[in-house]
Amino acid sequence: MCFLFIKGDYGRGYAVAYFPIGSNDNSLRELLLHEAGGHGFAKLEDEYFYESYGTIPDDQKNTKLRFRDNFGWGKNIDYTSSSDRVIWSKFISDARYAVENIGVYEGAATYIRGVYRPTDYSIMRYNEGGFNAPSREAIYYRIHKLAYFESWQYDYEDFVQWDQEHVLSNLLTKAGMSIPADFKPTAPPVVRSARWEDGGLIEE
Repeated sequence: MCFLFIKGDYGRGYAVAYFPIGSNDNSLRELLLHEAGGHGFAKLEDEYFYESYGTIPDDQKNTKLRFRDNFGWGKNIDYTSSSDRVIWSKFISDARYAVENIGVYEGAATYIRGVYRPTDYSIMRYNEGGFNAPSREAIYYRIHKLAYFESWQYDYEDFVQWDQEHVLSNLLTKAGMSIPADFKPTAPPVVRSARWEDGGLIEE
């Protein structure tokens, strides 16, 4: 589970992630990447869903959209099934990302309907594997904004060049990956409007 605390632009603030150590070193590594890296740092949403949860309620969708618009959180999910309008549409039409099978897959943020994820398989869905391209882009963006603030301007081709050098050149197709037999999703992140001060949590 991960607690996210809002403070200032880009959604700066503390994140506290905690989770079981897992059954082995690899399990611990991937839980750490999902909870602390995915939720805590990159502010990504879960890409798994529960069939019993049905359609995402409008109030939750509107809250998540507000966080995305104001802070850049949750860039790995969207609320349209249109491959031309979804926020990662550039990756769908970019042949350099064909190996990732990026599309519009229904079910994310714990809800099976009304919310969409970019890939069928990712660490934000199954706690294993890697981050998909929209998630990597969110990580890249957040690192640069926190490091350089307003002086840094995002450029898609700069990101792709970085991604090709560090990830795409080594990326294997996900076609052979299967659902882990013992997969149990962790709890979704909890957002708090609060800050740490003098060793304690102060609600705002």
